[in-house]
Amino acid sequence: MKKAIYYIRIILFILFLVALFLLIDKLFTLQPFGSIFFILSLIYSFIMILSILSKKKSFIDAVSYNILSIGVYLYIGVLCYITNISSKLTIMNNDIYYRNNFILMIILFIGLILYTIELNKE
Repeated sequence: MKKAIYYIRIILFILFLVALFLLIDKLFTLQPFGSIFFILSLIYSFIMILSILSKKKSFIDAVSYNILSIGVYLYIGVLCYITNISSKLTIMNNDIYYRNNFILMIILFIGLILYTIELNKE
């Protein structure tokens, strides 16, 4: 079960990178939060790639970490869906909505980066 969740996280990480690419136009229109989010997501992606290449057992065993990462990836996927596909939703497709979401994601990415570094030390 732990390995299945770990592999789901890796697959969703790849989809997260695609969603991040699709969100680039929205990221740079919301200064400074979009830029901060983009920088933190690049740092997180770099650390995540290093952790996948390290093949440490602590990443497979940390079920809560994997589930949290899956949740973050799904959240970014929903945000990307709202941005690119359902642009008819004018109520949700405004700058305040994206600013609040990017602030939330900045806080989550800071936590994930610190937790990933802590798991890497083990």
